[in-house]
Amino acid sequence: MVDPISFNPNQQGSSKKKKTAVMIGIVFVVAALVGGIFMLRQPKDTGQTKGVVVENKEPSPTEKPKIDKNSVKVQVLNGTGTPGQAGIVVEALKTAGYNADNIKTANAEEFNNTVTTITAKNGFDDVTNDIKDALKATYDEIKIDSTYLDEDSEFDIVFTTGGEKFEETTPTPIMSLTESPTPTTTLTPSPTSSPTPTP
Repeated sequence: MVDPISFNPNQQGSSKKKKTAVMIGIVFVVAALVGGIFMLRQPKDTGQTKGVVVENKEPSPTEKPKIDKNSVKVQVLNGTGTPGQAGIVVEALKTAGYNADNIKTANAEEFNNTVTTITAKNGFDDVTNDIKDALKATYDEIKIDSTYLDEDSEFDIVFTTGGEKFEETTPTPIMSLTESPTPTTTLTPSPTSSPTPTP
């Protein structure tokens, strides 16, 4: 004989509640798994929007105005005393594009400059570098002076030559040997006796 199963109506309601709670829990777990997988598959945000190219533009440096070599006023001082040294500098500056009418030459107060120097007004740094480049083949060492010319100076740039000190030498007289004519003897006729007539 089979034992009859007794039916308790309270037991069936609690079992339904348990099943519902388990089902809700399973749905949450599945939703969390699907959401986690979906989140992992998304590309990481690198700050760029997909499909849009973002250029990283750095501010461009302001373009320096070009040197107007035609208007730069240059004084070339001969600092060694070597004749013609300032003229060499003037020719190099003319070749570099500077206006010969704005270049003046003079002697420095002293002739003992061992280093060639460039002194300029404030704001003429590009010009000093350009002149230094133009004359670097002529002078081994060119120093750009850190002090500036006065704003009311007649010249924008003062280029003072330097290097080996010029020493003036006294010219030595050149002796020339020329042959002096050798004396020649001239024969003078001696008086001859004239024949006497015979009788």
